[in-house]
Amino acid sequence: MMRRMHADVFAKVQRLSTNFHVNSFAGANARKIGRGVERVEDILDRVWFNFLPAVALAIGFTVVLFRFAPLIGVIMLGGMGVYATLSISLNLYLSKYYAWVDEADTRMNASTVDTLTANTLVKSFGAEEREDRRHDGFLREWQRRQWRTWNTATAVYAIQLACLLAIELAVFLTAIRLWQRGDFTAGGFIVIVFYVGQLWGRLLDIGRNIRDFLRSLAHCQEMVALWNRPFHVQDRPGAHPLRVTGGLIEFDRVKFRYEQQGRAIFEDFSVTIRPGERVALVGHSGGGKSSFVKLLLRFYDIDSGVIRIDGQDIATVTQESLRTAIAMVPQDPILFHRTIAENIAYGRIDATEEEVRRAAALAHAAEFIERLPKTYDTLVGERGVKLSGGERQRVAIARAILAGRPILVLDEATSSLDSVSEGYIQDGLHVLMQGRTSIVIAHRLSTIKSVDRILVIEHGKIVEQGTHAELVAREGGMYRQLYELQAGGFIGE
Repeated sequence: MMRRMHADVFAKVQRLSTNFHVNSFAGANARKIGRGVERVEDILDRVWFNFLPAVALAIGFTVVLFRFAPLIGVIMLGGMGVYATLSISLNLYLSKYYAWVDEADTRMNASTVDTLTANTLVKSFGAEEREDRRHDGFLREWQRRQWRTWNTATAVYAIQLACLLAIELAVFLTAIRLWQRGDFTAGGFIVIVFYVGQLWGRLLDIGRNIRDFLRSLAHCQEMVALWNRPFHVQDRPGAHPLRVTGGLIEFDRVKFRYEQQGRAIFEDFSVTIRPGERVALVGHSGGGKSSFVKLLLRFYDIDSGVIRIDGQDIATVTQESLRTAIAMVPQDPILFHRTIAENIAYGRIDATEEEVRRAAALAHAAEFIERLPKTYDTLVGERGVKLSGGERQRVAIARAILAGRPILVLDEATSSLDSVSEGYIQDGLHVLMQGRTSIVIAHRLSTIKSVDRILVIEHGKIVEQGTHAELVAREGGMYRQLYELQAGGFIGE
C-alpha cells in the first residue's frame, strides 16, 4: 500500500503543470511526499496495533464493571465519553500546530537541498558562512515552532490527565460509598479497584493514540494538498495521439500571458512553419522566443487561438504523443544522475549500444566519453555536475540525435562549446535537421546563417523575417543591428 501511495503521488506531481514546478522547490515536494507516506504507515500501525486493542480492552473492562457494580459502570462509561470528546477536540486544535511546524520543516529541507545543489556556486563566492547563517534562520524558525507546539502539547496532555484523575476520583468515591453501604464485599471492591486501574491505563493509551493519530494526519496534509492540486494542463476527454506526417506547425491568432503578469506575451500571434523547414527565432530577451517553444510543447495552455501540427490542434491530442514527437536540446542541458549511456538513450529506451555510440559520435561526445575510465557506464552526478557545460551539451545533442523525432527544437544548442567543438557539432546538427522541421532559438547569430528562415521576435510580434542574407542587407533592420553588435559574440538572455 505504501509503495502504491508513493507511486501515485509521485506520478501526480510529475504531471502537474510547468507553472507549478517553476514555482516550487523539488526538494520540498520530495519531503512532502516522503513525510506523508511515512505518516500514513504510522497511522495504520497505530490503528491496528494500538488504538483498536486499547478500545477493545476498555470496552471489556467496562462490561466487567457493569457486572460487579452497574452504577460505577455508568459513571465510567460517561467519563469515557467526556474524555474521548475532550481528547479529540484538544488534539484537533493541536494538529494545527503540527501542520504549522511541517511548513517550517519543509522550508528548512528546501533550503538544505537548494544550497547543497548549488554547492559549487557557494564555494566559488566563498559564501559558506553566509549560507550557514541563512540556513540557521530557517532552523531557528523551525525550533521556535517546535517549542511552541511542544508547550501546547504538554498543556493538552495535562488537561487530559486531569480529566482522567477526576473520573478516577469519582469512581473511587462511588466505590467506597457502595462498599460502606454493603452493596459488595471487600473482594468486590478490590476487583473494582483493579479493573478501574486497568481501564485508566487503557484510556491513557486511547488519548495518546488519538493525539498521535491526529498528528500523523496533520503531517499528511501537505502530501494530500499535492494530490488534490488540479492539473492546469491536461488531456481533454477523447484526446487522440498526434500523428505527424510532415511537421507543419501553425500558430493561428494565439494569445497568451503568464499568470500574475499583466502584459500578454503573444497577442493575435500567427506564423506558419512548413514541413522540414529550418527556422531560427531571434530577438532580445523577453521577446517571446522561449515562450514560443513552451507553447509548442504545451507546457502551458494558450488563452485563445489555435496551435496546430499537421492540421491537428495540439490541445486535442495527448500530451505524451505531442512531446514524444519533438526532440529538444535546451540551453542548460538536464541530465539525470545515471550513466552516460542511460542519459543518451533516454529519448529512445530501446536503443542498442551501437546506436547510442553512433549518436555520441555524431554529436562529437564519443571523444570525451571514451577517455573516461568507465566510458559509457560513467555516472554523471546530480544534474550532470561531473561533466563540463560543453560535455553536458554534447550528451544532450546525442540524446536528440538518437531520439530521431520529426520535430527538432534547439535552444542555443552550441552555447557552451568552444569554437572547435562548435564547428564539429554544427556538422552533426546539419545532418540532424535534414528532413525535420527544426526550430532554433539563436543568441549567437553566427550559428544560424544556413537556416531557411529567420524570425525576429520583439514583444511577442514578428517584426522581421527572411534569410540571413536578406535580413543583413536590410538597412536599419533589427536583425542587422544585432548582427553588427555581435562581431562573433552573442546576445545574452
